[in-house]
Amino acid sequence: MGASTPHHCDTTPHIASDDGLLDNSYVLGHHGFIYTSASLATTMTLRHPAVLLLSVDGRPFKTALPDGRVLSASALMVPPRVERSLDATDVPIVSLNIMPAHASYHVFRAMQQGGVRELDRHLFNTLNDELDALLHGRASIIEAELTFSRAVAEVQRVLPPAPAPDPRALPLIRMLDAHPELSLDALARKLGYSHQVMSRLFSSAVGMSMRDYQNWLKQRRVYDVLYTRRSITQVAYLAGFADSPQFTRTFQRWYGQTPSNARDPKHVRVFVHGGSNQPPGAPQDAG
Repeated sequence: MGASTPHHCDTTPHIASDDGLLDNSYVLGHHGFIYTSASLATTMTLRHPAVLLLSVDGRPFKTALPDGRVLSASALMVPPRVERSLDATDVPIVSLNIMPAHASYHVFRAMQQGGVRELDRHLFNTLNDELDALLHGRASIIEAELTFSRAVAEVQRVLPPAPAPDPRALPLIRMLDAHPELSLDALARKLGYSHQVMSRLFSSAVGMSMRDYQNWLKQRRVYDVLYTRRSITQVAYLAGFADSPQFTRTFQRWYGQTPSNARDPKHVRVFVHGGSNQPPGAPQDAG
């Protein structure tokens, strides 16, 4: 992801905090992003990144699951493609999203069968000052990157070890990143594998079907253009959607709100590599 590519996360719907803090989106590249809010609630959402949710002050937030369970926690790890809602009303929260391109994504993918996992918030006490800086928009993008890396490493320390990804996976993922339109058969031909071997390799390497991964690449293209000066219709077209209504419906499924809401500068401030901290209303052009 380019230096001017923003992401978005749990902002559905945004609930204004008493102290008027803006939400913050820290864009770290294709491997991850951080979203912070002093108060928010989401509907049921389903996304490809794994998500680490941390209460900044230690007070618990609530997460509802499709089976009817409601978890109360101050630190929670949500595996990729696990549906859940979030109620962090008046609870300052930091959401760290670990994307499929992250080197440790396979560790969190291995959690899918077991579902969400509550963590000991004290594990992250050494990051308390950094989390508070993220919440208040005082952290630089470089500082956000370091905090992200430290938090992910801390989670990995307490999770069971996951099998190493197949070494053939990296060229496969790079080819898909460069040519997302390729079919499984075309990939197999280019890499010299049979269809059966290619299908098995893809599933084990990426942890999702070819169709799901191509949907993820479409979602990633949205990140590349949403926070530019382009219209929602232009964003929809560039990301590969048939029209803006289809894009809006899909975006709401990912994040529980409309894309117009998600980039409203009255609510969210965006931080990107290669630039200074942005004031509200100053989106960067990814062109």
